[in-house]
Amino acid sequence: MPNARPKWEGPYLKAFLETNPLNLPDRITAAEKAIASRTIELRTSPDVEMEWQAIEDAMNGLAILKREIRTPRGIHPIGRLPLSNS
Repeated sequence: MPNARPKWEGPYLKAFLETNPLNLPDRITAAEKAIASRTIELRTSPDVEMEWQAIEDAMNGLAILKREIRTPRGIHPIGRLPLSNS
């Protein structure tokens, strides 16, 4: 993979770094669409094993964010950790 970042990384990073839970679903959707678009391009490209691994890692990260949305504790802006009850 060349030094230039793939276009899907921007939307992925925006989703992963989003701190407002209300914006997160839209950020995840945008990242998934960008990744899906790139996977179509990669099917006909040789020597892209590193990018396929990066895409797999990104999809796993987005799955974690989706689970956070569904948890009763929700997402907390600082470090994505639940606040203490004490």
